[in-house]
Amino acid sequence: MTEAGKSVSERRAGTWAVLLTVVAMTFMSTLDSSIVNIALPIMQDELHATATQIQWISTVYLLVCCATVLVFGRLGDVLGKARLFQAGVALFTLGSLLCGLSADLTLLIAARAVQGLGAAAATATNMGIVTEVFPASQRGRALGIVATFVSLGLMCGPTIGGVLVAVFPWESIFLINVPIGIVSFLAGLRTLPLGSAPGEREPFDLRGAVVVVPMVLSLYCSLTFMATGPTPELAALLAAGIALLTLFVVVERRASAPLVQLDALKSAPFALNLVAMLLNFAAVGATEYLLPFFLQDACGLPSAVAGLVLTAIPVGMAVVGPFAGSLSDRIGCTAPCLAGLVIYAAGIAITGALPVTVQVPAIVAGMLVMALGTGLFQAPNNSLVMGSVGREHLGFAGSLISLVRYLGMSAGVTGGTALLYGRMGVLAGRPIASFADGGAELFQQGFLFAFAVFAALVLLGAAATLLAARLSRRAHRARAGA
Repeated sequence: MTEAGKSVSERRAGTWAVLLTVVAMTFMSTLDSSIVNIALPIMQDELHATATQIQWISTVYLLVCCATVLVFGRLGDVLGKARLFQAGVALFTLGSLLCGLSADLTLLIAARAVQGLGAAAATATNMGIVTEVFPASQRGRALGIVATFVSLGLMCGPTIGGVLVAVFPWESIFLINVPIGIVSFLAGLRTLPLGSAPGEREPFDLRGAVVVVPMVLSLYCSLTFMATGPTPELAALLAAGIALLTLFVVVERRASAPLVQLDALKSAPFALNLVAMLLNFAAVGATEYLLPFFLQDACGLPSAVAGLVLTAIPVGMAVVGPFAGSLSDRIGCTAPCLAGLVIYAAGIAITGALPVTVQVPAIVAGMLVMALGTGLFQAPNNSLVMGSVGREHLGFAGSLISLVRYLGMSAGVTGGTALLYGRMGVLAGRPIASFADGGAELFQQGFLFAFAVFAALVLLGAAATLLAARLSRRAHRARAGA
């Protein structure tokens, strides 16, 4: 039956089947960015690795995702987003199998890199696929569900990983992806628009790809490893990343079919909405990283109880995310974005001010306010960004969202750590690098300071969103007047 001959209900069912296929892989890929952390101590012991060596199992995954996601986004525009998404699912599933079969640290790190390549290909194209198949009247709701599964994957990793390694060997955290990946790939063969023509037949920007990969690697590594303290080597790496960024802009300006659409970045509303997204995910990265230390070290909660408490955020987001998308379809994206960021900032401030003697219900309440805020913001913000580019550049926009998310969370972990222990050191009058160095009282002061800073940054994101909306309205009035 042709597309024209299908009933409205059949076409609608088809679009939701596409969404289900996309979110299954989206959840797996984001879950694997955080699920390994809980198993690292066990893996370190069994693989006879040092603390620095074992950390690469976590780092290499995000590193590869960041370095290649823009390349895959452009390839999706050129070759077809659904095709590249399916390739990503296959590669991710293969990488998961290799991880589960690896008995050597070096092989495991290499397998994690394969996983990262697959995740980058899938996450670079997932939002573009959803934006293409859903009408504008339903797009916000659909993107809200995607954003919810992104957050669920990031937040549920430690909890699911903890359950798996408590019952099964550590290899289970990777092998569980294999049957899910196979089912997702087979479902994609039936649901995804694999036969649709690619968006463009323009040549691929190889020069831009050659520059962007080391550029992102340099920036990501320098931001990530500065969490342990700045060094001359990291400063040099950051400088190299900035130099490569300058070279990348020059290369892209001269390219006939650039990897990154710099003209889109010239749009002030587009850039401001990306800034708001970056600040939001920086806060997500910082709070997600620091809260387990607060719960276990400062409040003295057992790890099992702390893990259960932390599920308040993904559970809250699972409820709010789809609602936020539907709301943005009805009333527009700006109001939910603004309300979400203000509520998120309030939740961060409330949670950061909690004393170490606080009861669990009060902690959960603060986290639910955070979940309400960031859940209300993410889907409408994604819709604003994806709706700012043409159909032929949806892969680019989707990959840029993934890159901003990864870089924002990396910067949040680095900045949150620096703010926490830096403040503790200032108050103590000596360098402090861990909870044990300062104790509960100093930790609480540093925790309060770090959360207050990120609450202020989230409010800055709200200001960027408001300015973007005003500039968009002004540009619309100018076009109408012309």
